[in-house]
Amino acid sequence: MILLGEHFVVHGAKALVAAIDQGSTTKSSYGLVDEIISENLGLIWREGDPVPVQLMAFKSALDTIKEEFRVSKKIRSIIHTDLPISAGLGSSSSCSVSFVASILKLVDEEIDLDRVYNIALEAERVIHGNPSGVDVFIGVNGGVHLFQRDGYRESVKLSTPIKLIIVNTGIRRSTSDLIAKFSAHKSPYPSYFNGLVKASSNLTVTGARYLSEGRLEEFGLLMTYQHAILASLDVSCEALDDIVNFSLENGALGAKLTGAGGGGCAIVLPEQSSAHELLGKFNNKEAIMTRIPTGGLKVWVE
Repeated sequence: MILLGEHFVVHGAKALVAAIDQGSTTKSSYGLVDEIISENLGLIWREGDPVPVQLMAFKSALDTIKEEFRVSKKIRSIIHTDLPISAGLGSSSSCSVSFVASILKLVDEEIDLDRVYNIALEAERVIHGNPSGVDVFIGVNGGVHLFQRDGYRESVKLSTPIKLIIVNTGIRRSTSDLIAKFSAHKSPYPSYFNGLVKASSNLTVTGARYLSEGRLEEFGLLMTYQHAILASLDVSCEALDDIVNFSLENGALGAKLTGAGGGGCAIVLPEQSSAHELLGKFNNKEAIMTRIPTGGLKVWVE
């Protein structure tokens, strides 16, 4: 999940991103034909058939790996995710990372994290056009990081694990459409827009320091402030705003949309001692507790 800096990160600002407990799994093996199965989407592509649009990124990654390693054997992959789809939690990137790593383990055994990142990012470009790479990066590396698309990466160490609540609006939306909607504000007001990008980057760095120092009240204020900025740039929606307001009214330290916005999920920073009490108040919504930091990519053989 992106804690601070979404959308602005596409334009060169720093983002603060964290891996969460939920994720994706891909199982790959040699088979009779190349085959990609998405359990969540209920889609199957088999060699010789047209590729469904939703599976084109995986097919692109498969082609890249088979060409790079000169693999003639056929590969069957089954993809499953625990993340809600099109909800701002990087389900697409998570699946791409697990898919790429699974096939690389099958054909090469050695897992080079940079190679996983690069191939998965190229796959994401098939879907999202111009992603920053932040979702792919955290899927590979885990933990909590400051991220900038120019290559800047900095691990953020937490003194103690932090509980966060994820609340899903249930509204699915297109990441690429929302990136375009947000970016459209740059053309008529370039100086103002560039100022916001710089301010967001500074805010994110400050937030990373607050988080590492355990200053959760101050961090929560930054979360809520950035939600207001994103809402003013047309990437929130009524359902997300309602979740943010409800959270704050019920004692949350901060709340905001995460990811592209326009629906999807909000993240809520509760008072840590009453986190489960606040979670229970979302009884009519899909809400889960998660903790940061947590690990990234794991690969094994069965």
